Amino acid sequence: MASRAYDPSRRVPVAAHVGQTQVPISVIRAEHDSVVPTELSAQVAAAAPNLVEERIVENADHNDPIMFGPEVAEVVARLAENVDP
Repeated sequence: MASRAYDPSRRVPVAAHVGQTQVPISVIRAEHDSVVPTELSAQVAAAAPNLVEERIVENADHNDPIMFGPEVAEVVARLAENVDP
């Protein structure tokens, strides 16, 4: 199975794109993310002009079950409340 570790050669300039939108955005990141470096996720949050919430899930990795649980669902629900139909 291929490694899922971060590969800088495949980097997408997400922060640059996010910085150009007024769409409400929440950034959820794992404290010990082995797929997307946490500093990159922090850059995306910092670049978002309409950041609703930044959540760091403590003691978690990218695909840990907690990343799909109630804590993350609550962040997504709060984000949805900030989206105009």
